[in-house]
Amino acid sequence: MLDSEVFIRKLVLMSFGVGLMTLLVTSVKADDQVTRYHTFDLDQVEEVEFSNNVGRIEITPVNGNEMRIVMDIESNRHGLFRRQVNVDNMDLEVKERDDTLFLSFEEKGAKAEWVIEMPAVARTNIEMGVGELKLEVGATNLDIELGVGEVSVIAPEDSVGRINLNVGVGEADIRGGEILDRDSVFISQSVRAQGNGDHPQEIDLGVGEINLRLE
Repeated sequence: MLDSEVFIRKLVLMSFGVGLMTLLVTSVKADDQVTRYHTFDLDQVEEVEFSNNVGRIEITPVNGNEMRIVMDIESNRHGLFRRQVNVDNMDLEVKERDDTLFLSFEEKGAKAEWVIEMPAVARTNIEMGVGELKLEVGATNLDIELGVGEVSVIAPEDSVGRINLNVGVGEADIRGGEILDRDSVFISQSVRAQGNGDHPQEIDLGVGEINLRLE
């Protein structure tokens, strides 16, 4: 066989392989990410509880009674040989009891990024395993529990009351308000402070960093 024929056959096989690879990658990307949209009327809601395993939650304040959520859900595969999780059928889980709205995403093998526009309610609770919380809140009792990650909160000084920040491993910082006590033991930190209002702010973090700014 002529060298030119061998070269052409190799080129054809290589082109087929690249085409197959492209097809496989496209098919994976089609089912490893999905975006969900939700709207909730909070007129009769006093408390909202968010629960998320891995990911990010961002909250910005809005006027009115309507809360809007855009949630990007993505397969959380790490490593070349771990099985890709199909997220096509995953979505936010919603429950209501009395005046409390429960919103959760606890699917295994996936992470979720929440972008939330939310009017102030009496109580806001957030629980997350690993990730980032970036919040700007109104007049609300805020309770946060995060395992590993970073918490950044902006809150109105005139509405914030008692402040308790606790970090097992990491740092906690407050800008604004009256610092009542700051305690550092080895690699843990606790900060107690007081704003000018009545709404308590409680943030507990296992490993990471807390930043609270009062405006």
